[in-house]
Amino acid sequence: MRAKKLAVALVITSTLAVAAVWLSVGESLVFDPSEYYVLSLGGAPIDIAGLRLAAQTDGFTIVDYAGDTFVASVGELPTADPLDLLLASDRLLVVDGDRFLLRVRGEPSTYTVRPSAAGLELVFSPAIVQEFDDVVAVLLDLQRFGIIGNEVDLGFSAYTKNALKGPAPPAGAMIESDLYGLTVAEDWHAFAAFKGLSVVGLRVDVVAEKLPGIALPSNVLAYVASESESLARLLLPIEQLVPLSLSGSVGLLRQAYEPVAP
Repeated sequence: MRAKKLAVALVITSTLAVAAVWLSVGESLVFDPSEYYVLSLGGAPIDIAGLRLAAQTDGFTIVDYAGDTFVASVGELPTADPLDLLLASDRLLVVDGDRFLLRVRGEPSTYTVRPSAAGLELVFSPAIVQEFDDVVAVLLDLQRFGIIGNEVDLGFSAYTKNALKGPAPPAGAMIESDLYGLTVAEDWHAFAAFKGLSVVGLRVDVVAEKLPGIALPSNVLAYVASESESLARLLLPIEQLVPLSLSGSVGLLRQAYEPVAP
């Protein structure tokens, strides 16, 4: 899986007229179906109740977490379908406290909006060659969910689909490769299931190997399930994996391995 950095400025006016400026002068912008693209949407506040209502009206599968448990519905109708079937829905909303993941799977492309360390990110996965206007159409569609405002600055990376080897973690990130791979995976839940990672909602079960005499950052303390002098087990938001691994407080962030009875 390779990553390449691109930069785009996008302005969407209140009348939905669009002006997009490709900042690398002279370069055309084409989205290749062999890759998926992760675009930063920034940190605009989202009305979760309004988002849930809009998704319900559109007949989305909604998986709504309260701590470690969830309730699910399809549109307005409750469902007891298995979680793996729910998470495979073409139109999916997962709500986990004040965080959410929204996915729409279609013929020309699939898009997902999910949390990132900087706020929100858009994962755009074309099934055929697409152009920037197709991404703009997605951004405009997101306005009906209240997800995106009138002005957005985008910087994004491209990753090869079905790569045999994932990208290396950032320099200085003390994190296992599979956990880093989760953070940039096209589909968090599918990747976690494939790699055997334990994910609850939009959080992942991990162990932080603490450095002597250094406390964990205060912003992750609410996610600590148990702690000793040298280890802390956390059910950590996926987008917080890399920031914690770079915080200087952990020697390694790794999977929470379960003991196997002899």
